[in-house]
Amino acid sequence: MPLTVIIGGFFGDEGKGKVVSYLGLADGPRICVRTGSINAGHTVTHNGKTWKLRIIPSCFLNESTRLMIAPGALFKIDAFLREIEETNSRGRVWVD
Repeated sequence: MPLTVIIGGFFGDEGKGKVVSYLGLADGPRICVRTGSINAGHTVTHNGKTWKLRIIPSCFLNESTRLMIAPGALFKIDAFLREIEETNSRGRVWVD
């Protein structure tokens, strides 16, 4: 089973989210895992709509991808639930 890993080496703002969004649509991954904690934000724009997220993985655009939050991630529950609603990803987000 192929595996693609996106790693940033410059303390954020390298464009990881943009790459993940693209691969989420182009490659159709079954699983997308977000590691780390709540961040300054990643913006996803698709078909004229923009989402500003801090927790949900950027590959949420692919409706068949399971979105996973890795162990040890820290986030605010209210922000997390809001992002699930905004991205219409209820039922496919998993927290380990």
